[in-house]
This record gives sequence, structure tokens and C-alpha cells, in this order.
Amino acid sequence: MACRANTELKPQSFKFTVLSEQINKLEEDKSASHVTDSDSAPDAVPDAILRVEGESFYVNRQRLALQSPYFRALFFGGGLESSKKRVEIKGVSLQHFRVLMEYSKTLSLALDRENVLGILETADFLQLERARLLCCKFLERELHLSNCLGMMAYAWQLGCTQLYAAARQVVLTHFSAIVAEEDFMSLSKESVADLLACDDLAIFKDDLALEATLRWVSFDPKREEYFQELVELVRPESLSVPFVTELLIKMKSSDPVAKLICKLDEHFPASWSIGRSVKRIRARETLFVLGGPHDQEQQSLYQFHPHSGRWQSCAPLQRKNLTQYSVAAVGDKVIVTGGYFRDVLWFSVDWVRIYECGNQRWVDGPALQKSRHSHCSIGLDSVLYVLGGSMDEGLVANVERLVLGSEEGWVEVSPLVRAVERAATAALGSCIYVACGLDENGEVYGGIQRYMVKEDHWDVVSYSPFPRYDLVATELNGALYLFGGLALRFDVETDEWTVLEEESLDRKFFCGCTTVTGQIYLVSERKSNKAFPNMVLMDPYIDTCIEVDDAIPCPVPLRGCVTMRMFL
Repeated sequence: MACRANTELKPQSFKFTVLSEQINKLEEDKSASHVTDSDSAPDAVPDAILRVEGESFYVNRQRLALQSPYFRALFFGGGLESSKKRVEIKGVSLQHFRVLMEYSKTLSLALDRENVLGILETADFLQLERARLLCCKFLERELHLSNCLGMMAYAWQLGCTQLYAAARQVVLTHFSAIVAEEDFMSLSKESVADLLACDDLAIFKDDLALEATLRWVSFDPKREEYFQELVELVRPESLSVPFVTELLIKMKSSDPVAKLICKLDEHFPASWSIGRSVKRIRARETLFVLGGPHDQEQQSLYQFHPHSGRWQSCAPLQRKNLTQYSVAAVGDKVIVTGGYFRDVLWFSVDWVRIYECGNQRWVDGPALQKSRHSHCSIGLDSVLYVLGGSMDEGLVANVERLVLGSEEGWVEVSPLVRAVERAATAALGSCIYVACGLDENGEVYGGIQRYMVKEDHWDVVSYSPFPRYDLVATELNGALYLFGGLALRFDVETDEWTVLEEESLDRKFFCGCTTVTGQIYLVSERKSNKAFPNMVLMDPYIDTCIEVDDAIPCPVPLRGCVTMRMFL
């Protein structure tokens, strides 16, 4: 394919080890899955011969038909081939067809960087959807700054929507570096416009948007006709004065973009002329960290701005003797729920405290229906969920939700499949996941519980190969990441667990974890003579895992960190 060269899978310093031999407990219970369907074919004896490049493959028609619409139509569609015992398959690679025929029997697909693209294209041709999905997830794990543009084009060409979305997200969150890549010059006008128009484009100022436009257009004189259309997508009010000054200087130089700058000066876009750009917002993500000794009158809240690296002190949480609470973010609010409080004795509380970022103040929220501590909480859209944890009487599977801004108050929804405390939670799409934790017997529970919000239903989608409690979790580009002792990636759709082999993450435990603009931030406490806060920045797309000592001004112990998504 034309874009194959751009999808080169380069060795990375980040190593991912897929636990392909890990036998998941859940598989034993899947009575209606693709695995059971194919293995339960009533007659597994070969009853047809497929010929590819002169080699014969003895297959069972019904087994293949259950796995692929292509073979279903071939064998049972009423066509000429339906009555034949020997069928010639053309247009596929023998090497990759052989691998897929073995997969159809064993449901085990051995993928590597050398064979994955060929197997994907063959699986796509044969409509082996499960094999196609496995290939796409493999490529998602291989995404990198050096191949994301090519992968985006390749996925679009094959119609792999999730791989395309994942590659595009890497481009959006790493745009400043992407613009300098040679592959950026090969993008179509439509692709450039799509990126510039996206609210999720991670740029601090629109200087970079205009610079990218100038660079892409000046690369080929034939592109000048697109200049006005693309520059309409730049917000003039977000251009910095130094950048505009630099453009004015370039107008009189021999710089290749000078002609375009003069054209812009002579013919402003209509939206610029009236002082208003196309109505559009930019999403910006920021990090909040809460922490401090529970025996003090207040606990500190700090905001971190990733673009500038600046920490900002916020109004503190005025609560003494409160610990084991949960921290979440919903909209422009940081919300603290529940906890363990000491008056004379320790007891669970139903308190809810809300930090309003716009007003820079803490206010009381409606009390929980059930007092609890050591629980999870997470925001999804405008709704806050509180999950599991412990009451004074013991563990609870109870789950409550609160729609912020409504008068409804807390509403009980379907309970967890298994009551746990000290678990990890993250949201992926419209689902909430609760990972591991301690059960009612004080034993480690390894299940990954999923709450499907629309259906108000819980199930267990997998079991961790390394179950622990006091984990932290986050979502990055369609996958769940768990940290604590080991660093793991979990691809939900394919039930694949991957170990991230990185020294900064190995045998370490963390107090909080969140994703900000395509990068994972983990906070912990480093102990020598005394404890002090510590932060790790992980970005698998640029081979980065940096441990930053003394980066956090917030006092220990750290209670949690969350991402707030703001629209400017």
C-alpha cells in the first residue's frame, strides 16, 4: 500500500511484553463467545480444501463460516463455490494465509513487527474480524511519534476506525513535535484541516497552528490555493505578540513563507477582518494534587499547568483528622467524598466537599447515602460515581451517583459484582472500571469489574495476572493502565495484558495517577530520612519515563491527583 513505508515499527526503549500464555479465568465462563462458537462446530472434520498459490489447506466449512462473513458467503451463499470441495483463493499472501488458517483452529495469533501488517491486510480481505482486531490492538501498542501519521493514513485506508482514532489522538496531543516530522508535509489538505479544527489540539497558543499552516502550504507551490481555507481555522486572538512581530519581520526577508505572510496581510480571512475567528474552543487539561498530614487544620491543593510547568497554590481543604477519602474531578470541580474521621474514635463519614475552580473556594456538597472510606470515586461527563469501600460495619458493594447541578441528590445504582476496598478505578468510553482491591475476607481480589452506565449493569471482564490492592489506574488512548508493583496495560476488547518493562515503574507504588494531554503523571512519596513528594512522567509515544524529585510543592502524604478538562 502507498502508506506502508510510513508505518515502520521502530524499536522503542519502552518494552511491552504481552502475556499471551496467560489463561484468563473469564475465558472458562464464556459460553457464547467467538472461541466457543468456533470450537463447537458440530463437525470439525475437514470437509473442504482451500488452495492458495498451489498449497492446499484442509478446512472445516462451518468452523470458518462462524468466524468470517467471507467464508460464510463462500461456503453457504449459494454461489458456484458452495458446491465445490476444492476452492481457489486468489489475492492473498500464502505466508499470511497459512498463519490465519492456523489461527482459525487454535485462536492463537503470533504477531510481531515483521508480520503484523501483512496479516492485518489478509485478515481484512478474509473478513476475519477477531484476527483483524488483534492486529489493530498490536499496532496501537506500537504507536509512536515516528509512525503515528503514517499509521493514521494506513488505518483510514483499511477502515480500522479505532486504530485511526488512536493514531490521530497521538498526533493531536503531540502536535508541536509532529509538525517538525517529514510525514507532516505529506498529509492531505483535508487531514491538516481536520487537525487544526479539532478542539483537542494540544497547543498553548495558536502560533503553532499558523506556523504549521505556513510550513505545510509553502512545501508545495500548488498548495497556495488552500492557504486561505486553512488559515480560517487559526484563532487570531490566540496569536502571541512576539510571534506576530516575527511574521512581520519575515515579510521583508527571503524566507519561503514571506509570500504567504504578504498574502495574509493583503487579504485577511473574513473571520479575522471583523475581529472574530470561527467560533471554536480549545480543550486544555490541567492537573490537581491534594495532600498533607491529616492532623493539621488544612490539607493543601495545588494545580499544575503542564504547558508551562508551573505549580499554583489553591484554596486548601479545611478538614482536620480526615483521611482515607477519595478525590475525583467533574467538570471544573475537584470533589472529595467520604473518608475516615477521628473525633474521639475513628469512624466513616458521608461528607462531600467540592472545590469550585472558577470561584477558587470549597463548598459543601450533598451528603452520601452511605458513609464510607477506602472507596473509589470517578467523574464521567457531569456525573460523579462513588464505588464500594468500607463502612464501619464492613465492606459495601454499594454504588451511588450524583448529577452535578441537579436537585436529584445521590441516587443508588447497581452494586459492584464484588465488594472491594482500596481498589483502583478509571473510565474508558461510557464504562467505569474497578480494578482489584481487597475483598470482605481481606484477600486480594483480581477481577476487573466493569460498569456499563447506559445499561446500569456490572460484569467482570478479566482478571489481572498480577492482582494487588492499593493500585492506581488511568486511561490512555483507549487502554487501561494499572500501576503498583508492576506497570500493566490492559486492552479490554481483546483481553490482552501487557507488562510495561520500565525501571522507573518496577517495584514501585503510587499515591495517584492521571492522564494529562496524552501523558501519564504518577505521584508518590520518596522516603529517605523523611518523606517527600515525587512525580513520574510517562509518555510511551516518545519513549519517556522520567522521575522528577522535588517537583511537587504539595506536602505529604499525597491523597490523590486528578485531571480537570477546561474549555477556553
